[in-house]
This record gives sequence, C-alpha cells and structure tokens, in this order.
Amino acid sequence: MILCIDDEVDLLCDLAEELREAGYGVIEASTGAEALDQLEQVQPDLILCDISMPGMDGHELLQAVKAAGGSNSAAPFVFLTALAEREQIIEGKRLGADDYLVKPIDYDLMLATVETRLRQIRLWPRQTAIPLPWAASDRPEALAVLDLLAVGVILTDAARRVHFVNAMARGILQDTGALITEGALSAADDSENRKLGSWLQQIAQEGSDSGASPLALPCPDGARSLSLLGVPFQANGHAARIAIFLGDRQKPPLPRAETLSALYGLTPTEARIALLLASGDKPAAIATALGVSATTVAFHLRNIFEKTGADRQATLVGILFACPAISEASSLPVAEVNRTDRCGTE
Repeated sequence: MILCIDDEVDLLCDLAEELREAGYGVIEASTGAEALDQLEQVQPDLILCDISMPGMDGHELLQAVKAAGGSNSAAPFVFLTALAEREQIIEGKRLGADDYLVKPIDYDLMLATVETRLRQIRLWPRQTAIPLPWAASDRPEALAVLDLLAVGVILTDAARRVHFVNAMARGILQDTGALITEGALSAADDSENRKLGSWLQQIAQEGSDSGASPLALPCPDGARSLSLLGVPFQANGHAARIAIFLGDRQKPPLPRAETLSALYGLTPTEARIALLLASGDKPAAIATALGVSATTVAFHLRNIFEKTGADRQATLVGILFACPAISEASSLPVAEVNRTDRCGTE
C-alpha cells in the first residue's frame, strides 16, 4: 500500500493511476494533516510525498511521522519536489528521507524507485533473536562467508564491542565516514552517539516483540545518511550479539555482470548495459559510454527484456536489484579473507 500526498489534484490523480496500473494499492491525501489522519488508520508500505504544500509541508510531515514512532516511522519516505537546491535535499536527508523524485515526474523512474525501496524492506532480515548452534569464533569460515556479500555487516553487542566487520562494510564506512569501528562502535557525529547507544540497547533487550526501527546516521559530508538495521542473535558460549546491516542509499548493491550472464544468459555487453540502466543511466548516455549507436543499445535492450522476462524498464530494474550481489572479496582464498577481515578477538 502506497500513501500519496500532493496538493496538486491533477498530479495526485496521475500518481495514483500510475501506481494502481502497476499493481499497487494507493491511498491519497492532499494535505499533510489529511495524511496524518490516514496514518492513524493504515500502515502504508511506502510514503510518496510532495515537499511544498500549504500548511504542513513535506519536511514537517516527515518529522511528525518519525516522532510518532511505530511501524509507520520505518516506512520508506520518498519526496516529490520541483526544488533542486542542495539545501532542500540535505535537510530532507537529515530528517530521514529515503529518496527524491524531481518534478516533472518520470513515471518509469518513480515505479523503479518504489519497487526498489519496497524490495529493500522485504529483504531486511526479521528482527527476532536467531539461535545459532555454534559459536562464531569456533567456525571462522562462517565469518569468511560474510565477505562474499555485497552488503555491509558489522557484528557488535550492546556494549559496542566490535567483533567483526566484513569487507563491504569496511568499504562503506571508508566512503561515508558515518561510523567508527576502531575500539568501541561509535558514530562519527558525537551528537549521534547517545542515539546509537540507545538503539543498540533496545535491540539487545530480551523479550522485545518489535525490535528497534532502522537507524539513520548522518554522514560528515551532510549530503546523505547511512541506514542501519540491527538484528539480535545468540551464539553459544557468548553474550548476545547484534548484527548490523548497512545500507548506503547512494550506492545500493548490484549484481556482477557475471552473475547476470549465469542467471539469464546475458552476453557481457548485455549485462553491462543492464547494469548501467539499473544505475540510472538513460539509453542515450549508455550509447555514449559504450561508444555505440542508440540503435545498437535498443537492440541489446530488446534481448535483455526477452531473456529476463521483463515487460518494462521498471520491472527490469527490480529484477536486477533482486539478483544476488556478490562482493569482489569472493575471489580471495578463504584463509586470506579470514585473516584480513577480523576486527578483534573473541
């Protein structure tokens, strides 16, 4: 279910129609106050909201939703805006916005964005305690498996001790600078440290039915934030641990070209075009990047659609993001991965 909020009646109708044709349920609201009334009755999977509205604007609505807590506060929040100013984007990111769509709306891009955000939520592990039949320190190869993932993973606990950081997490942290893993786990922004500590304590609490909502930490550059999802688990012989999954909204993990070739029989050129498309490039830009004609790109796209079974660009992008994303570290021997990626002793 998608909650759409926009004070432009015609645009609101168009947004709702496009989403319904794509198979989504839609709830419409023309003001921030009306949206809050709707949120008392329903729990949407995603909120699509205009920024500039009379009365309560989009930023104020986002603040109200986050402050209210509950499941709605964790729903992806995508802004619609005609504002291109950097300050508007930074402010929205700081408040917890997940994405932006610029007016006039590209509906294929909108559907791809919605599908991607909803898929990311479905892929988050359930926040329940996971009993493990062995201690992680007794099976170091199990930790090495985490380095095969193109998803950042940190193993910590309520006391902020860092037990392991996989290769992808190290790359994300180096790029964003939002978290420090040397010594105790801490936020780069001192003002966020208390929030991080409370979040970890909430996850570690035994008997918690709902667990903690995802946490967004601002990056030092002020232009984006790092998403954290914590999942508690038990390892025999050890205190409760917390697995933190990192999400960099600027760089969502995509599969390798080799993976697409193996799964769908794409040629190397087709796989490269598909990945460029999923990265947001338009066909004209892809043609320029590859040094080929637009007709050649169109020919390859037809083959890609046929091989993947996609009926439209948004569906294709969704298929690509659902493919297994394997880290480059998978090419390292297991012993070497284990040696280089442990961040502490048990």
